[in-house]
Amino acid sequence: MKTSFFSFIILLSASLFSSKTAAQADNQATFETYLKTVYGAFEIGGFDALTKYYASSATEVSPDGTLLNGLSTIRANWAEAENMFDAKPQFEYKLTTWRLMKPDVAILTWDAVDKFSMQGQQMEFSSTASAVLRKEKGQWLIEYSQLTPKMPFEMPDQQADIATIKALGKEAYAAFEARDAARFAAVYAEDVDFVTPYGYHLKGRKAVEQAHVELFKAWANMPKSKLEIGDPNIRFLTPDIAVCQWSHKQMINMEGKTVKEEATFLDVCQRVDGKWLVTGFSITPIQPIPGMEAAKN
Repeated sequence: MKTSFFSFIILLSASLFSSKTAAQADNQATFETYLKTVYGAFEIGGFDALTKYYASSATEVSPDGTLLNGLSTIRANWAEAENMFDAKPQFEYKLTTWRLMKPDVAILTWDAVDKFSMQGQQMEFSSTASAVLRKEKGQWLIEYSQLTPKMPFEMPDQQADIATIKALGKEAYAAFEARDAARFAAVYAEDVDFVTPYGYHLKGRKAVEQAHVELFKAWANMPKSKLEIGDPNIRFLTPDIAVCQWSHKQMINMEGKTVKEEATFLDVCQRVDGKWLVTGFSITPIQPIPGMEAAKN
């Protein structure tokens, strides 16, 4: 029986598809095994055991965004990290994608969960990891890798600092509501730069206190305002300097009328002699810029 040309094409396509599917299955298994081997090497021999899976020219981006060039630099960074752990970390991982760019170059991505103990605290770090692999003498080597955190990664001591900075803000609000100028000024550094919502610059804690003495006299008979304070966004520039930003809304009763005021607050906090204080502060009212509304129309 003769096979038609179209039948031949269909058979050939099916054969190629089956071969491709088998190849994909083989590569999926290959890279799943590769990850298991790499992580297994760490579990047995620590960071030193990982070096044989990296090219000497490898580049790595650590979870904090630091770029590490060369295997020697990567190894030194690993050693520094290893000294911070109370015990060897535990890992969970799952290959999510793989792609062959060429027969000897591949890109992998996988989900990773690192569980470790640091300074007596149990921590869990979730990330999406990726790597570019190059095959050399039959072995896949890591040329580039990175771990991208799925959520902010905070060191244990920062947790306490964040709580302290938030408490500092609550103290400032409590002192303001109590109309206590000295207590309010106490949260600020001696040389604080304080910008009022009217654009005036107050230099130093004494100037802040005196300005609020006068303000509280003027507000002596004013009813307390209703406040809505947004959760602050705190970002550390260094271990001892943090930027804190949040939204502020208040309803004020002025001469029988309820007035709504909105603003964005910005603190620059610094640890001074072991104590967190506000060293820079500004209030930016949220309001239309004169002339902008007319320009839109």
